[in-house]
Amino acid sequence: MVLATNHGVKPFPLAFFCTYIVLFFAGQLFAQNPPANTEVFLADVTMVNGEFNLRRVQNISNNPGYDSQPWFSSDGTTLLYASDRNGETDIVSMSVWSLNKIWLTNTPNRSEYSPQFTPDGQELSYITLSPEGIQDFRSIPLLGIQGQQKVETVIESERIIGYYHWASPSSYLCFVLPTDQAPATLQWHKLVDSPHADSTDTPRTSKQILDAAPGRSFLPIPNTELISFIDKQTDPWRIKSFNPLTGEILSIAPTLSGSEDVAWLPNGYPIMGSGSVLRFFNGQDWLILYDFTEAGIKNISRVAVNAKGEKIAIVGELMD
Repeated sequence: MVLATNHGVKPFPLAFFCTYIVLFFAGQLFAQNPPANTEVFLADVTMVNGEFNLRRVQNISNNPGYDSQPWFSSDGTTLLYASDRNGETDIVSMSVWSLNKIWLTNTPNRSEYSPQFTPDGQELSYITLSPEGIQDFRSIPLLGIQGQQKVETVIESERIIGYYHWASPSSYLCFVLPTDQAPATLQWHKLVDSPHADSTDTPRTSKQILDAAPGRSFLPIPNTELISFIDKQTDPWRIKSFNPLTGEILSIAPTLSGSEDVAWLPNGYPIMGSGSVLRFFNGQDWLILYDFTEAGIKNISRVAVNAKGEKIAIVGELMD
């Protein structure tokens, strides 16, 4: 099915709605609790005279069970996502142009989530989930990933990391899972030791708590050094930014009601989905960017846009 729209989305400066914020503690979240049946959809994005159009909405996962967590490579040509296979979740790599797919993991009795390439492009990183519910943050070299010798590095282990975003080869923003003693937190981790290709040797990290009720979405804001995240300590929730160079945190905008997954168009607009509708924030309100009702998509959750703004991936469910 080929769909098109034109909603007149035009640029605005990010600084237009930034204000300083104060952090305080509240709430808890739990990671990797996937819905039963979701799909990953890919669409082309074009911009003409400052206005965005979406077309060629395609179901690229087309797979029973859980398909989610789309993430574009830095050059925008590869899409990674987590996909159900025989009741477990493995990582798929797909060319956004040919739509050719490769399974990057195949681990019996274990699932992988939250796939990303490390900043140097040499490794695949992901969150593992064991049948006992233990989550580790791991990576594996891309070279020879489909061969027989697959040596993983355990970056952080035992129910620690739920979601993350690499800011440099040695630092990442991450959602740290709650414990009996503490709620979920947003943390800034720096590797004190470089990771070694030995699953028994976990690198040491320095850790800084940034927020006490984070969402699961961390993404770089185009044309800045900033990383966005969702803060759930207020009503409505807030989209905020973290500067890894200075440590400064700014409040950007309220979230779309009930949504916690945000992506960014190249012009600096945040976009979020709810129901069958994708919306953008123009500095004052959440306006319709695209309605996927005719494409048969409901319950939009995750959203990703490649660096050049040519492709957009969303996660949703098929209408009955």
